Amino acid sequence: MTGVTVQRVSRRTSAIAGAGVLALLLAGCGGPAISEGASGGKPETDKAASAGTPLTLDTTPRRAGYTDRDDDKAHKLTLHPAGLKRGSVDDLKGVRLDDDVQGMVPHYLTVSITNTGSGTVKSALAVRNFRLALADGTAGRPVSFFAGNPLASPGAGPLETCNRTKAPSTLTAGQAATECRVVMLPQDAKPAAVSYADESGTRIWKVEGGDLGGGVLPAGKPAEVTWKDTRGRDVPLTVTPKRVRRAGADALAGYDLNARQKAATAYFVTLEYRNNGTSKLYPGMDKAVVLRTESGGTVPRLTLIAIGSNGPKGCESSVPYGMVKPGKSVRQCGVYLVSRGDRPVTVTFSPTAEGAEPVTWKVS
Repeated sequence: MTGVTVQRVSRRTSAIAGAGVLALLLAGCGGPAISEGASGGKPETDKAASAGTPLTLDTTPRRAGYTDRDDDKAHKLTLHPAGLKRGSVDDLKGVRLDDDVQGMVPHYLTVSITNTGSGTVKSALAVRNFRLALADGTAGRPVSFFAGNPLASPGAGPLETCNRTKAPSTLTAGQAATECRVVMLPQDAKPAAVSYADESGTRIWKVEGGDLGGGVLPAGKPAEVTWKDTRGRDVPLTVTPKRVRRAGADALAGYDLNARQKAATAYFVTLEYRNNGTSKLYPGMDKAVVLRTESGGTVPRLTLIAIGSNGPKGCESSVPYGMVKPGKSVRQCGVYLVSRGDRPVTVTFSPTAEGAEPVTWKVS
């Protein structure tokens, strides 16, 4: 939306729908926003929101070849992040958040896009290809807002300012535009990268100060988890990541891949699982492994049909079809396709037992 004015209200009548993608910011008729006291007492005026804390990042322009999915036409773009600010939880005063984003901090990412081709580009769609990610590959949660009362006077906080900075829906040849996006991150998180991804690959810009934070294990460190077997029984496992390596260019020769899969970079990821239980275990644990990438992408294991084979050369599994006996181990290798220009940063294993938390390791 272009030219929308918004003004916050703190009656907490706004909401983020679904996965934190859309929020309604209801607007009053001008004047300061009023907050209702919890005890029904005298209302108080909202405090002015801070301007945000600028973060240092690379802003080098990069070229991209964006393909419009509606007409399947390729367009030339030059794009880059123009600025990034860390906001405050107080910026969202007056917005009722879903439980899964409660307490998260808004970050204001401004991006620049220029149509360097000859046709018209739907820039609103291209802008959505930008992401903000943590060093462990966790992507931020983008949130979009629309005004409940377009006749209201605009607020002056960073949320309203960002919401009003919108690129036009289309860009003609040579036209440039900027857009600000609101991205939610955990309170103790420091963003590490801004990325842009499309069919032509991934572009990444570093954010200064990003780190892995807590909860990420060193590469190769064993972890004790609980796995639920095919009969619903809890089985104690020791899970050890053994290797994450880039595969050769012809590693998947002979497999039927589409054009996008062929353009990606294949990685072989090997983990070892020791059955510490008292019954045999079917080795289906490799399905619970994902790669997280620098751009904020989550890459699942590629399903390959390998009749009469234990997997591609260099990525064989030791017991792909047999049962794992108590006290024994199985080593399984999976193929993961990472977009060109991106790279894996962590490996995550998600146990199936009720209440079990995922375990994440750094990629060395």
